[in-house]
Amino acid sequence: MKKISSLFLSLLLSAGLIPGLCAQDFDEYIRSVEQHNAAWVAEKYNLDIAMAQTEAARVFNDPELSVTYGNNQDRTLQMGQSLEAELSYTFSLGNVRKARMGVARSEEEVTRALLDDWFRNLKAEATIAWADAQQAHSLLELKRSSYQSMLSVAQADSLRAELGDLGRVDAMQSRLEAQAMRAEMLSAEADYHNALAALSLYAGGMTFNGLPEDGCLISMPDIPCGEMVDFAVAHRADLLAAEHSRTLSQRNLALVKAMRAPEIGLNAGYSYNAEVRNEIAPAPQFNGISVGLSVPLKFSSLNKGERLAAEQAVSQAEAAYEAAVRQIETEVQQAYASWQAAVRVAEECSGQMMEESASILESRRLSYMQGDSSLLDYLLSVRVHNDTAGQCIEARTGLAIAAANLVRALGL
Repeated sequence: MKKISSLFLSLLLSAGLIPGLCAQDFDEYIRSVEQHNAAWVAEKYNLDIAMAQTEAARVFNDPELSVTYGNNQDRTLQMGQSLEAELSYTFSLGNVRKARMGVARSEEEVTRALLDDWFRNLKAEATIAWADAQQAHSLLELKRSSYQSMLSVAQADSLRAELGDLGRVDAMQSRLEAQAMRAEMLSAEADYHNALAALSLYAGGMTFNGLPEDGCLISMPDIPCGEMVDFAVAHRADLLAAEHSRTLSQRNLALVKAMRAPEIGLNAGYSYNAEVRNEIAPAPQFNGISVGLSVPLKFSSLNKGERLAAEQAVSQAEAAYEAAVRQIETEVQQAYASWQAAVRVAEECSGQMMEESASILESRRLSYMQGDSSLLDYLLSVRVHNDTAGQCIEARTGLAIAAANLVRALGL
């Protein structure tokens, strides 16, 4: 099979092999997941935080203003008073601000890609939850139908036993079988309500009283098998995040190098000195101007540990990117193989197979009611029918889940 044929999927849908879901309702559910899922809403704040941090990285160093007042015992020794003001500013020769902005932009890009990947997985999981809920609904209908049929047989057997047309043991057994099927139905009801509760959780509290019966669940892309890996490599958000992480590690290394460059400090000051009236050492009033330059002695640069760690982080990011590519290739191959297997399994559960199973069951029921066959023969037919129907329900659910996983592996 070289292509995922949408026509073939349509044929499967018409044969009842894909869970009956209304496209409009499913789309509404996915829109509610995107807009109201609590975990998704919380996750989206990461991008807002990253954007704010990118804006914060644009800030320049703050200048410093210092003011000093001096009083040299002016009242007692008459040595005068002084007032000094100095403005200083520090800048890096390595352009730390530019490097810091580059790191912040890369972190924002990584966050954006991871957010897209998070939603990709959320959408797949929400789709699988929808398919599981549809399976729970189908199993519930199957259990309910079996129980109602067995209940009618048990009630008829009770009347036949009272009339003497049937042994009391068979009547008791049919009643017990009906009770057992009722227990299975109640368990299926709980599973169905739990599945609806899971859908409500995914959809942010959206109310589900039931699920639609007919329609389409998943729109499969028409991509040749040989191009799936390349398509996934080009569209997977987690690989894009790995690529941005590689860039981030390189910019972190550039930031480390920039921070190791000397930071030059410039300062300019103005001072006012009052008149010194001391008789021994008088001095006139005067103003002073000062300009200074400070250069740190970067002995800390002799320690290369931080730079070596940043270099190793670059190598690690390169290896992680290659590992992500290999992981995507494997996931696509596995998802496609699982989808092919699910298609073949679903093909085995044809509509004719279900019709034949239901026809055999009805024939066995009529034969038993007419006294031409035993209760055990009828119960065996019930179990065979339920097993066959259950397998078909699981097969079409498995096909939907395999399709969702393939779409997820492709990065859609």
